[in-house]
Amino acid sequence: MKRFYSVLQKITAALCGIIISWFAVYFLRGEEFSLTFSDRVFASYFPQILVFATGVSIYLLFIFQIKSNLKWWKKLLILLIGFLFATIPFLLYHGHFQYQEHSFWNREISKSKNLYFNKSHSSETIKIIESKSQIDTLKIEIDTIHSKQITPYFELQNPVKIVKSEKANWELGK
Repeated sequence: MKRFYSVLQKITAALCGIIISWFAVYFLRGEEFSLTFSDRVFASYFPQILVFATGVSIYLLFIFQIKSNLKWWKKLLILLIGFLFATIPFLLYHGHFQYQEHSFWNREISKSKNLYFNKSHSSETIKIIESKSQIDTLKIEIDTIHSKQITPYFELQNPVKIVKSEKANWELGK
């Protein structure tokens, strides 16, 4: 039974490491990835979910360091230090990342209109997306993107420039 808990602890620690890495990649390099959520409501909550999961993961990693042979004050010290380190993602998000004006997680999509549909692949569309920053609500950005839905939950979005072509599978949206 002790071996089972040891393996479970290692698997949980690896998952915590993956969540912490996801946090770092999402907020530092996330603009470079074209994978987005199809559900706009969930996409607006995802940064907060990721911040919470990262804080919990950091705290779990500290809890895993507590051994039964340690004195009580060392156990308490590990818990307190773990709590302090677990607050770092919250402080980073609410103190720095949330107030960056041109960040993709602070944009709220107000309107989306399909311009073109692909005749051969129904999951591909060309859209015009109107988004506004949650910080500066007066500034509105309009982007033309190529959207390809992978699953019902994820889609790939890449910026495009529309060029007229004679031999294309695209038809005008309604």
